[in-house]
Amino acid sequence: MTNRAPILSEQTNDIQGMLNSGFGWLTTSRFWLLTIRDGHEDAARAWFAKLVGSQLLVTAERFAKKTNERTPIAEAVAIAFSFAGLAKLGLKETGAHPFPSPFRSGMGSHLREALLRDGPRSNWRWSDVDGILGRQTVHALVAQWWSPDGSPTMDAPDPEAFSTIRTIEDHPTSFRDGKLFEPFGFRDGIAQPVIRGLKEGSGDDPKQVRRDADGMYDDRVIAPGEFILGYRNEYNELTYCPNVEHWTQSGRAAQAGGHFTLNGSYLAVRQIEQDVAAFNALAAGSAPFGGRDVCEKMMGRRQDGLPLWWKGPSEGVSNSKADAFRFRVEDANGLVCPKGAHIRRANPRDSLGIDLRSSITASKLHRLLRRGRPYLEQDESGARHEGTLFIACNADLERQFEFIHQRWLRNPRFGNLHHEDDPVVGSAAPTKSFTIPGLPSGEEISLATLTQTLGGGYFFLPGIRALQFIVEASQPASQRLEAAAE
Repeated sequence: MTNRAPILSEQTNDIQGMLNSGFGWLTTSRFWLLTIRDGHEDAARAWFAKLVGSQLLVTAERFAKKTNERTPIAEAVAIAFSFAGLAKLGLKETGAHPFPSPFRSGMGSHLREALLRDGPRSNWRWSDVDGILGRQTVHALVAQWWSPDGSPTMDAPDPEAFSTIRTIEDHPTSFRDGKLFEPFGFRDGIAQPVIRGLKEGSGDDPKQVRRDADGMYDDRVIAPGEFILGYRNEYNELTYCPNVEHWTQSGRAAQAGGHFTLNGSYLAVRQIEQDVAAFNALAAGSAPFGGRDVCEKMMGRRQDGLPLWWKGPSEGVSNSKADAFRFRVEDANGLVCPKGAHIRRANPRDSLGIDLRSSITASKLHRLLRRGRPYLEQDESGARHEGTLFIACNADLERQFEFIHQRWLRNPRFGNLHHEDDPVVGSAAPTKSFTIPGLPSGEEISLATLTQTLGGGYFFLPGIRALQFIVEASQPASQRLEAAAE
């Protein structure tokens, strides 16, 4: 691997468009969780090859060119593989540059179950590891987005090639007036990092975005190596790039010495079911143990997405303006937005270091680029099951997704708290506590568990050249990644 970082602007034709856009104007989505049938790897490879060769696989370069002409992009896909999926398709990592431990062991492994503080996973339906009875082994994740004004053109996966084809369908009412809302009714997707050097995916006027950030725009600008493999990260170090056998000889490297994973990213994916009825019952309750105010304090934002201390008009507020705040400046003691609120745990911003600048510097080491969507499922009885398919892009699973999950969301000793975790996506304990300063009856209230995880996995989102290498018919099917010892 070369010691010189590539020039990002020269590599956008090798980067999947998912890394600079959540395709927010394509409000209809479907996520395919695929298991490759034993002995039918060539058929699966052929199906992927057709998709890779189509116009549906949008590159970062194409997105950047079409930002102001979105009409031509009426449908888009992204393709990612689990460690087990890469093995199934015949790839073998090199001994000198193996894949990192979290990806090799898989989110579905017993090791990750303990590290992520998940507790028993008897209700999990799918994961990224083999051999767990009653649970689908997902080899590939295909994300599909399309315009509600049209029909999707992507060919459905070949049932001869895939033994299990699970789909997670979008929630039909998740977009309202072009804004995304999660099933509990809160605006979502507001606080997103900006990858330095990659064109933003919001489609908004860049100058206006900076003005709306009110001097805090740089708080959200993150080095590309935090999300894209092979570039400099917030430590000013080149992000580690694993490699696979025969890649160097393939001639597909995006630059001299470039490894297989250059221009790729890792996805942390979790299917999170949300108990909307329980949440609505809490919101309909009486203060101080219920009501909309308590629900907003748990989340840390108003339902319209604005900060809890917002005083101005709420109409027409851009995402950039709604995200322009610092906890240390606005609410250092957590009297308005409690210190255990979901948004404080997921992104502490400037609140955990010894001063403002060191806090922001530290928080930039643990950011996630979110690309998930709300979903709606109905069971055989017709009962509705709502939730979020959480998808986060990151270059270092341990330092980013797992750190946030272990140390901030699921940690009962977060900040100056001692025995409570995240009130929204914390542990599945029968009852939970949440501290709200200033309550006349005491500072703690008890909460029901509002979410449960039904599946999850780590996936590698390859660059375009790596995708082409994966689907080449000449790739020897006998090569296999060695199983990681847990």
